[in-house]
Amino acid sequence: MKTKIALCAGVGSLILASAASAGYSGLVAEEFNVSGTNILGQSWDLDVVRIYAQLENAGDRLDAVYGSADNPLFINTSAEFYQNAAGGDTSLQINAALFGVYNSVEYDTFVTIGNLSSTGDALLVQAVDFTNFSTEVSTSNGTWTVTPDDAQGEAGADGLVLIGQFSFAAGTGGLSSMDGLVNMQGKNADGSNWTALNQWVPAPGALALLGLAGVAGRRRRRH
Repeated sequence: MKTKIALCAGVGSLILASAASAGYSGLVAEEFNVSGTNILGQSWDLDVVRIYAQLENAGDRLDAVYGSADNPLFINTSAEFYQNAAGGDTSLQINAALFGVYNSVEYDTFVTIGNLSSTGDALLVQAVDFTNFSTEVSTSNGTWTVTPDDAQGEAGADGLVLIGQFSFAAGTGGLSSMDGLVNMQGKNADGSNWTALNQWVPAPGALALLGLAGVAGRRRRRH
């Protein structure tokens, strides 16, 4: 399995920094390829992107990923997200008991806070549009969230909290095919609050073409 880590903020960090508060450092993407064979002898091969919120200290936490009328949330792709028939839209629907049998379900496309499966998952989801999740997840009045008492929102030693996994049939897509804006809020280890608005999930290949003005004026792309 080959893995690549990239800071998602990129050029956008020059513009979006003013919309983020102390405690939050940026979005981080992990890309890797994974393949296997399930119990039926069917082979599969996927390119997987995991998006994390990078927090400044262990003990800081992420409580909500959300969209509002003023700051809509969307994550989309010009390719097509892999959707496993035994999976679901959120980590609440990812059954770890299937990982050893229908093993590609572990790499389904889903949103989350912290968890990679439903085991111990306290995620709450409200008014998020998964209707076209083959290409997009969005909301202008919804959230996926955990309560401040749920350990899954806490950053570990690396400061990372997973907010979503987005997979593609190998060779068909990846971070370079993705685009989006997300808003987040949480608490620092000292109890103070942090908020990050309009955090960009970029398509790196577009950076040179967009330039700073293009990033500042970026609008939602529709499929």
